[in-house]
Amino acid sequence: MRKRFYGHVVPVRLPVRLYGLGVLVLLLTAGCVSPGTSSPTRASASASATTSRAPAPAKVAAPWRPGDPQLGAQVLWYTYPGETDASVRTNSLRLVNYMVGRHMNAISVTFPFATAGPTASRVAASADTPSVRHLAMLLDTAAAAGLRITVRPLLDEKNLVAQDPLAWRGSLAPADRAAWFRSYEAFLAPYLTLAARHHASTFVLGVELTSLEDDPRWRSVTATARKSFSGELSYDANWDDYVSRHVPVPVEHLGVDAYFPLAGLGDDATVAQIAAGWERWLNRKSTGKLPRIVLSEVGIIAEDGAYRHPAVWKSVGQGGAKPNPTVQKRWFEAACRVARARDVAGLYWWNLDFHADPEAPSDSLTSFLGRPAESALTTCFRTWPR
Repeated sequence: MRKRFYGHVVPVRLPVRLYGLGVLVLLLTAGCVSPGTSSPTRASASASATTSRAPAPAKVAAPWRPGDPQLGAQVLWYTYPGETDASVRTNSLRLVNYMVGRHMNAISVTFPFATAGPTASRVAASADTPSVRHLAMLLDTAAAAGLRITVRPLLDEKNLVAQDPLAWRGSLAPADRAAWFRSYEAFLAPYLTLAARHHASTFVLGVELTSLEDDPRWRSVTATARKSFSGELSYDANWDDYVSRHVPVPVEHLGVDAYFPLAGLGDDATVAQIAAGWERWLNRKSTGKLPRIVLSEVGIIAEDGAYRHPAVWKSVGQGGAKPNPTVQKRWFEAACRVARARDVAGLYWWNLDFHADPEAPSDSLTSFLGRPAESALTTCFRTWPR
């Protein structure tokens, strides 16, 4: 397997998405240096609202109820210096209205945090971590629209790869595990309080932290989280981790970042062939319905060859592969077909950049905005039985 990171290709044991985001500056002292990524789209920041309060968002026609499928998208938010209350309100309203218009009933808010390297024993918020105040504005807007809310911190990988090209968030090896988990609990605390106070139904305690999943200290993480958040606690496993073993993190629900490689399929593969490939992967774990599993990330880059390595994400113009929006569209259609057949608890498309204008064409092949996949996801949710 391989992944692409900032313009060069390196072999890795387990591929993951890379988000192309800008340089982070750590907010804590020694022991944790902030990661860097390429800058997110900033078009909406310059068009910030002139009033202190945004208009009311559109309302979800059929708000989520217990037992309903969670049908949504991951909103990925890397902040930057100078982001204002007005621009956050504008972006929040625009994204929430877009999601309601695409028949979504749920939103998952993904935001980064940092560590100094693969063996570091501390984690922290960074300059690209949105403030609690600004996150609350997005959560309140989503709640006003009737969207079900998930809060989802995600460890950024830039510092890991800078020290070891083979490293990723799933291969952490803290020098002091006890210190790492203490630091992690301290980092999570204000976001758990945020989730409790601003209408969140689910808090994701970890994402793709494969090498740490067997640690008994997760029991402490869960117990501490319960003191401030009474909603659902979940954990999102990497696709290969999910199918190969029991994921022992003690939470109510498990999510799967679903990037199943289909090495035998060419770019002309049909939706039925792609769906069959997904089914073969899922059957390695179990057959039949999956009512307790959320497909927490479903996405693929719109280019030739992506079925062979759907977890490989790179900046537009890198790698030389030919753009192919049909590849992306059929992947979305197949994922929808499988998710409905398996009766999953939820499906979240990856991803919506918090700063993106959904009505403007995207020049990034990693985005579904303005591409045929956008109509595929809309049809998927519009026709999903509820």
